[in-house]
Amino acid sequence: MRKDAAALEKELSIERQRNAGLENEHKHLQARYDILKEEYDKLQQYVADHAQPPRVEYEGEQFIDPGEEKDFYTGERKEIVLSVLNDTVSSLKRGSRRRDVVESVLAANGKGEEQKKREKELKAILRGYVTMDASVRNRLQKFGFIINGAGKHYELVYYGDKRYAYTFSKTASDARAGVNAAASIATLVL
Repeated sequence: MRKDAAALEKELSIERQRNAGLENEHKHLQARYDILKEEYDKLQQYVADHAQPPRVEYEGEQFIDPGEEKDFYTGERKEIVLSVLNDTVSSLKRGSRRRDVVESVLAANGKGEEQKKREKELKAILRGYVTMDASVRNRLQKFGFIINGAGKHYELVYYGDKRYAYTFSKTASDARAGVNAAASIATLVL
């Protein structure tokens, strides 16, 4: 059945009105989107400016160049530096710029507590040491030592780096031998 011209004209008019309404709604939504996008961008900039202190570049370099040494385990060098800063911060004059900067770095990065934990672990491994039994050997190896035995002594080499070798008696001379060795080893490697 064919529609007459008047009916088609009426349908066309209704569709044009609907299309005009949709175009108006689209313009309104686009304007709302633009306003919200601008607010979002401003908030993003605010967060970027205020959530973290600005990162200071030193001629395109990092805050501190890490040097040539490599980590024996993840985060080792950072932990060592933080531990040293934590150990020495109390010797800096209160209210001085040096102390304020060091305290700020420690507050932002931690205090090198992993080094203290590793020292306690080493002391626990060697406390009561009498001889290198399988348990002590395994725990020292997990700690990072390569153990070589020759004659009356063991050589403990930290992560295979000969610069950090410690000669250790195969049998303890007294009850404190393990604790004393742990303190000496900690000074060498931690």
